[in-house]
Amino acid sequence: MGAGPVSGGVLARLRRGVWPGANPLRRRTDLFEPIALLVVLVAAVVVLIASFVASQAVLRDHLAQVNAEHADRHQVSAKVLAEVPGESAVVRSIRVGWGAPPGPQHVAVIEVPTGQQLADAVPIWVDPRDTPVPPPRTRSEATQAAGTAGAGILLGSGLVLGGLFTGARWYVGKRRLAAWEAEWAQVGPRWRHHLP
Repeated sequence: MGAGPVSGGVLARLRRGVWPGANPLRRRTDLFEPIALLVVLVAAVVVLIASFVASQAVLRDHLAQVNAEHADRHQVSAKVLAEVPGESAVVRSIRVGWGAPPGPQHVAVIEVPTGQQLADAVPIWVDPRDTPVPPPRTRSEATQAAGTAGAGILLGSGLVLGGLFTGARWYVGKRRLAAWEAEWAQVGPRWRHHLP
């Protein structure tokens, strides 16, 4: 014996599963879940748009900083003058000098990784006043910062929306059970008289 024709497709079955329809046993609380789901979906779309806009704003800001740093900083070759005593497992300090001969016009202490082999000269980045500065950031670092900002907004908003939806479903379920208990307290004694 066949199962009979299937009424509607996947979307129709999904709609019937989500929306309670005109069921005579439907309660007011049964409408909460599909409405709350719709609100969460709309909020998710808004969050997606907001995270995209925020990540683009962060990307523009960081790319402007990257361009400014590349325009402002330049690399020079500095002669290693001496190693500065100090204890650190990660970096060590060295005194370097750079500038036009006969002797270095600028001297500074910089930090280099402990495992790095030192040559007679090391490349360093300086600003227009010839002060040592960190290397300029790259475009990939700017892109990574923008992606992190967008992902943070998505993750945080998703956790908040999921928590609110779950908490609201728990509260409505609790109220639904309390309403069933109250109705059973009224109907239950009448049913007991009909039992054999």
